[in-house]
Amino acid sequence: MLTSISQTGRNLTPIFNQYLRHTAIPKLELKFDDAAGTVSYRWQVDEPGFEMPVRVGTKDSWQIIQPTTEWKTMKTSLKKDAFQVATDLYFVEVSKS
Repeated sequence: MLTSISQTGRNLTPIFNQYLRHTAIPKLELKFDDAAGTVSYRWQVDEPGFEMPVRVGTKDSWQIIQPTTEWKTMKTSLKKDAFQVATDLYFVEVSKS
């Protein structure tokens, strides 16, 4: 399996393993704090070391985040209903709370 770090700049083995060796698709968990104007995010997956970038925001203004299996937080002016994940580009599930 070609997962050369030198060609992509990242180790793709955990991504391939998640999709090929586990039944659950990756779930991007999003937790919104409207008072603080933030969203916290992480991947819920079976494969250790899973890190896959994903586009979030709105169709007019995507930004790429780098979720891991650990929680990260970013500022956002978008509320939960307006905040989107480019699910047409990724085979993932999204959970918002």
